[in-house]
Amino acid sequence: AVNSFRYFGYGQKSFESKILEETKFFNDAIETYKGRPFDFKQLITNSVSNITNLIIFGERFTYEDTDFQHMIELFSENVELAASASVFLYNAFPWIGILPFGKHQQLFRNAAVVYDFLSRLIEKASVNRKPQLPQHFVDAYLDEMDQGKNDPSSTFSKENLIFSVGELIIAGTETTTNVLRWAILFMA
Repeated sequence: AVNSFRYFGYGQKSFESKILEETKFFNDAIETYKGRPFDFKQLITNSVSNITNLIIFGERFTYEDTDFQHMIELFSENVELAASASVFLYNAFPWIGILPFGKHQQLFRNAAVVYDFLSRLIEKASVNRKPQLPQHFVDAYLDEMDQGKNDPSSTFSKENLIFSVGELIIAGTETTTNVLRWAILFMA
């Protein structure tokens, strides 16, 4: 993942233009409120996530894409749920998982919805794939899967791709979004 992110420009000077382009979309979205108060969280989360999405999928999502909005909300909710006492209990005593109630059950339901959504995004991103000429992280991962398809010890699989994409989105979005939200609060 780290090599792919570097290969596709993350952390390099050439990537600044993509960040500046997303900043323009972010500013345009702010201007739609015409000075009225609004919650920054969704806009910041979208813009930060779009930077990661450019590397993962090779495209950004519009701020009006309700399916993507829903997935980001589920990611955020799962981050909060993962830090809850009942999920800590579940992690310590997995047999609690048989209980039909609890925050761990909501976490599992959210994860299933996100898993399905990410599966569809990955399929869409890989439609125009040219083997050994990766355009984004999904292509690079699929190339690695192809290379290791005859290796029984290979850990490259569709399921691991989906989990990797999800983890990259969470890691790249939640942390940076929270830093920017705190920065805006501090400046306000």
